[in-house]
Amino acid sequence: MHKLGIDIDGVVANTQPVIIDILNRLYGKNYCLEDFFDFNPQKMFGISREDIYQKVLEHELDLIKYSQPMPQAVEQLHRLADHYELYFISARSTHYYQYSVDWFARYKIPYREIIHLGQHHKLETARQKQVGLFIEDTLPNAIHIARGSIPVLLYNATYNQGQLPAGITRVYSWDEIASILLKQDREEVTASAP
Repeated sequence: MHKLGIDIDGVVANTQPVIIDILNRLYGKNYCLEDFFDFNPQKMFGISREDIYQKVLEHELDLIKYSQPMPQAVEQLHRLADHYELYFISARSTHYYQYSVDWFARYKIPYREIIHLGQHHKLETARQKQVGLFIEDTLPNAIHIARGSIPVLLYNATYNQGQLPAGITRVYSWDEIASILLKQDREEVTASAP
């Protein structure tokens, strides 16, 4: 059975609306998702990108508890679980691990393993788990993983636009992800048939 590495936030958990809500409350703004297409934290909130990242980290538990699954994610992950071992490899803080397990249970999302790294370098863990493909939303993470010879499906978001290097394919939905992976799986079965 093939193995998939899958990020959680922005890929399975729809965290961006929660992040926008947190930032709006903290800074007295009223931005919506479309306002984050060309995100400039200095212009929008008067603070640096690093400060925004720190504010989001301070509210990490809210992201875990209040995010909804991405559209079609639950259904398609169930389909993929029949063909792939699903390894959810996240930069989430390690001390929030049980909250992630509870979130996966609440939405009945199948998994082989949930891994909290507490940092963004996922390549070594992906190699240890022998994943053949990774699904990610953060472009620098995707580039790092792809440079390590693991192909990446980049889940489209307002914050990851731009030209993609070799080894990274942009995808727009969980329906598309499942279609690509299940087609690839069928082609491999057909090619190996006597």
